[in-house]
Amino acid sequence: MNYGIKAQQLFENIQVAPDIEGIYRRMGFNKKLTQLTAKDAEKINNKIEQGLSYCHNKGVFGRFEINEKDFDFVKINNDLIFKSKGIAKLLAASDEIVLMAATSGAEVAKKIFDEVQNGDITFGVILDAVASQNTDAILDWMMGFLNKVLTREGKRLTKHRYSPGYGDLNLEYQKVIYQLLNLERLDLKLTEKYMLVPEKSVIALAGIERI
Repeated sequence: MNYGIKAQQLFENIQVAPDIEGIYRRMGFNKKLTQLTAKDAEKINNKIEQGLSYCHNKGVFGRFEINEKDFDFVKINNDLIFKSKGIAKLLAASDEIVLMAATSGAEVAKKIFDEVQNGDITFGVILDAVASQNTDAILDWMMGFLNKVLTREGKRLTKHRYSPGYGDLNLEYQKVIYQLLNLERLDLKLTEKYMLVPEKSVIALAGIERI
C-alpha cells in the first residue's frame, strides 16, 4: 500500500550534540537544588562523553498526503486512519504528515543493560539518560533538515511532534508506521506489544503547514 507517500529519506551516521542540561535533567538533577563539585561534574561529563561513543545514530522520515481529517481523526489516502483527537489538533492546519523514526542503536542499549545488571548502576543511569536525550536530538536534527527543505516550498513543520503511546494515540500505530517506513533498514524490530527494539528508538509524527 502506498498511503499517498510523497518522499522518504534515510540517514545514517547522523552527528548530533545532545543538550547536556537535558541529560542532567533526565538523571534527576535540579539545576537550582543539586550541587556538584567541579570534580564530580568532570567525572559525570566524562561518563556522558563515553556514553555518546556507544550511540550509532540513524533515522528515517516519510512525507504523506492527508486525504481527510476531522476533530478526532486524520486519514491518509483513504486507507490509514489515525484515530486521535490529539493528532487531529496537531494537524489542524496541515495538508501533509511526516512520519519519523530515530535510533541510538543496539550497542548503547546493550551497554545500559549490562551496566545495570552486572556492572556500575550509576553509569547505567547516566547511559540511559544520554541515549534518551540523544535519540530526541536525532529527531530534532531530522526536523531541522526537513524544515530547510520545506522553506523552499513555502511550508514548515508543526512546532511539536507526537508519538504513538502518548495521549490518545494508541501504541498499536507503531506497527503500521514500522511497515510504512521499512524500519528494518534501521536494524529495528517490533515486539508483539508494539515496542521498538533496541530501546532508545522512537517513532514520531509531525504536520506540514503552509507558511
